[in-house]
Amino acid sequence: MDHRISSLLVSSALAAAMAVSAGAQSPPAQLDAEHSYATLWMGRDTETTVIVNVGVARVAGRINLVLDDPTASSLHFSLVPGGEGSQLLAPDGTLRPNIIAPVLRYTAMEFRSTRARVRRDGRLAFTGELSITHVTRELIPIAWNSGNNSQTYTGPETVQDLATVTFVLTTPRAEFLAAYLRKNSELLVSATINVDAFPKLPGAILDSYWPAVIQDEHCEPSPASDGEKDYSGIICPGKAITTAASFQPARPWSKDYSGQPRHDAPLDGPVTILLHLIVEGPASSAPAAPGH
Repeated sequence: MDHRISSLLVSSALAAAMAVSAGAQSPPAQLDAEHSYATLWMGRDTETTVIVNVGVARVAGRINLVLDDPTASSLHFSLVPGGEGSQLLAPDGTLRPNIIAPVLRYTAMEFRSTRARVRRDGRLAFTGELSITHVTRELIPIAWNSGNNSQTYTGPETVQDLATVTFVLTTPRAEFLAAYLRKNSELLVSATINVDAFPKLPGAILDSYWPAVIQDEHCEPSPASDGEKDYSGIICPGKAITTAASFQPARPWSKDYSGQPRHDAPLDGPVTILLHLIVEGPASSAPAAPGH
């Protein structure tokens, strides 16, 4: 009899522990796709080379920071060209399958962590698979006497690849997560990827069109000028996130851009992806308080 009672007590204790554990796990917080963005950099600063901001991109996805056990944290995000979020991103921040954006040359990326660890410097690191989808279309030459002045292009060609990559939460450090998240919703996450670790990544980034990321964009008809009542176009005010000034020469900012970007300074060395993440809701989970 005592043995049976002891067994019941143990079972009840295990069930209670499992309930507390379940209560400690909150769903991952959604990233604010309207305000989260990435900057893409190539090279390194040395006496003969410079690091160049080669692009910006919109970011969406989810993050979960487990305060009592940071190694149980997770990160999942997608990265797409500015202006193509509604086309390429699903509501949960994942890439829509089998969808091609109306851009001649672009790259979309997706990262999903498989494990997390706290480094010796106290920063939380997420390791997982970073996949890229590089889409290109080529201009079809038109005979000079064809009488057709419109440009035509080949069908899209898609190249996909992936590699194991580690993204590091640079701000804040793991030990300051709880205090930081009570006052802030922005997280800085970065990864520096050597060329030999992901050979196709540099070429995909350089051979892509990276338009500005427009935050809080609101499009409306522009007012008629000089008292005219005819339609005079659309204006879309908002905050533009663009590439930083560099040695990169100007290039056409239109969706039919199909040329390979050129840089006056040599681009050699790793690719750095810097994520500016804005969290919509609580990004962290913690154990339930006793008695709750």
